[in-house]
Amino acid sequence: MTKNISVTLDVEDLRPSDQFEDRSKLMTEKVLDLFSEMNIRATIFVVGDVAKNHPEIINKAVKDGHEIGLHSHKHIPLQLLTPDEFEQELTGAKTLLQEISGQEINGFRAPTMSLTHKTRWAVPILKRVGFTYSSSVLPAKNPLYGWDGLPRHPFRWLNSVIEFPCPVTNILGFTIPYLGGAYFRLFPSIIRKMGVRRSSYGEVLWTYCHPWEFDPDEKYYQLENVGRSTSRIAWIGRKGMENKMRDFLKDASSQTLGDIASTMDSSQLEIVNAESPDNDKN
Repeated sequence: MTKNISVTLDVEDLRPSDQFEDRSKLMTEKVLDLFSEMNIRATIFVVGDVAKNHPEIINKAVKDGHEIGLHSHKHIPLQLLTPDEFEQELTGAKTLLQEISGQEINGFRAPTMSLTHKTRWAVPILKRVGFTYSSSVLPAKNPLYGWDGLPRHPFRWLNSVIEFPCPVTNILGFTIPYLGGAYFRLFPSIIRKMGVRRSSYGEVLWTYCHPWEFDPDEKYYQLENVGRSTSRIAWIGRKGMENKMRDFLKDASSQTLGDIASTMDSSQLEIVNAESPDNDKN
């Protein structure tokens, strides 16, 4: 793989209750140590309540030179919130994250890529709260959340922020986010290499992973807001995740999404109106 691929990490606590062990700090520090070993600077998107409970995670990430972004106040899909709830919670979580990290928090990522045509009301809120970019949409049909019809290259929402869409590729008639999550754990590396090779010049490529994906010892529990099969898939392939990521990071870039956004001339980006029905092909 010769194209630059930025690295992102989504730090979250998916436990349905406190009856299960909180392993978010342990596993996040493990992944941060891996990044340090491989000389990688990443964008670390952190859920607000995890930052509140484990500020030491943020401190370590900042000390290691990473960019901090916000992964919402709680790991709840956007459609389960009202616009007012979302804006209020986002404002508080952004302020908290800035106080802990000492950084200006410019980047946002919606839980489970849940920024869709149905939750397009979130787009102007991101601007009002003070973000400069988002990486929250999957520009394809998907069993969970997707926004088919959006560009695959960076664009700017009308009167709002820059959007870095999740990289996708076409495999056997299916459009998949090949650089992260379950697709990274379960698919062979040739799929990633094929996707990177097929990507266009204008795309910004980034991989995404979660600390829990590196944790084969975590006791199984049913994830909230997803089906039983999706929950089971979240435990498959964890034993091999570290080796897969270690091999992948040899060719990864240390340019954060914030670095890329700061060098872009947003006036030259394609402008997308979130309200346009042409962007809803699901």
